[in-house]
Amino acid sequence: MVKVLALLGSPRAHGTNSLVVEEVLRGAAAGSEVEVEKVWLNRGKLTPCQACESCFKTGRCRLQDDMEPIYTSIVAADAVILAAPIYFSGMSAQAKIMIDRCQPFWAAKYIMKSAAFAGKRRPGLFIATGGQPLYEGQFIGSEHVASLFFKMIGVKNIGSLTLPDLDARPLSERPADLEQAFELGKLLTQPI
Repeated sequence: MVKVLALLGSPRAHGTNSLVVEEVLRGAAAGSEVEVEKVWLNRGKLTPCQACESCFKTGRCRLQDDMEPIYTSIVAADAVILAAPIYFSGMSAQAKIMIDRCQPFWAAKYIMKSAAFAGKRRPGLFIATGGQPLYEGQFIGSEHVASLFFKMIGVKNIGSLTLPDLDARPLSERPADLEQAFELGKLLTQPI
């Protein structure tokens, strides 16, 4: 059984971003038995990181909110999907708040010299969707942030699926993109 954690950063529960995630999950389930946990980041109460550095001493965040179960899910996952729409060339605030709140993982690794994810080899996939036609650099910042996030949580980034121009060309008219999502989903359950 492969535990797949899908961190959904869209404010729209049934928007394009979540439809792409569903196709990825369908691909993951095609080749393996999977247990899926979806975390709708917009539904939680997540306070932005306060840069208090409390986690530098304890390895834990001092803020008590809906991030606590997300930390537990991140540690327990065998594979991770991070999905977010792109606004002003960056990932949604919902996704970025969650990522910033993962500072305790960074502190544990680099300040406390703890190996929370030592020996774990887990695949991760970043999904980004945008309404605008493709332009230079549209996804690059978000892909970089996603790669650093995966590094901090002991996940090997196996790729990104970036889909621009969804306002003019909806997902229903893009079978090749849906097939790519399905195929990437199959990779989530393969050993790395």
